[in-house]
Amino acid sequence: MQSAFHLMYSPAIDCTPAPEDVIAQYQPVAPASLMEIWRTTGLGKYRNGLIEFVNPNEFKPNLITWLGKDQPHYIPFAITGFGELLYYRKLTETEEDVCMVDIQYRQTSVLCLNFDRFLQEYLTNEDNRNDIFREEFFIELITANGPLAKHEIFTFVPILALGGNTGEPTVQKGNAQTYIDLVFTLTS
Repeated sequence: MQSAFHLMYSPAIDCTPAPEDVIAQYQPVAPASLMEIWRTTGLGKYRNGLIEFVNPNEFKPNLITWLGKDQPHYIPFAITGFGELLYYRKLTETEEDVCMVDIQYRQTSVLCLNFDRFLQEYLTNEDNRNDIFREEFFIELITANGPLAKHEIFTFVPILALGGNTGEPTVQKGNAQTYIDLVFTLTS
């Protein structure tokens, strides 16, 4: 039987399992359900790109920039369709959480205190999908502009923190890593 996450977040056809060296590197820290996604359906877009599971090594520099230092037990594991960076924190042997760097408003917040609940409850909750991930707006943009490529997101021009708005005319496609760094630089 498939989980609520797997029923709602179908992977794109080009999702690929994570490289074995990445799996081995993060095995001691990553939750089992994240490792299972990396091994099976893999890295790539889910729910038409509302969320993209990423190779943490490719987004670790972005996370370090936003947090101000490297945290070895923090794993950037996904980006949203608008460039928010999701990361897992192994706090102790029994405590963990899932956090988000909201690059648009320069905020970091804890989304859920358990990775499995994040997958099965938080991501499947309609209010969270619309309020946090802007799903309705995202669907409008995908319909009007077509699908997103690997690491491609919708970017706000100007950046929301600098006076932009969420109207479609101010949105473009862009590379997530570049945009995440650009927003940090322009809003610092």
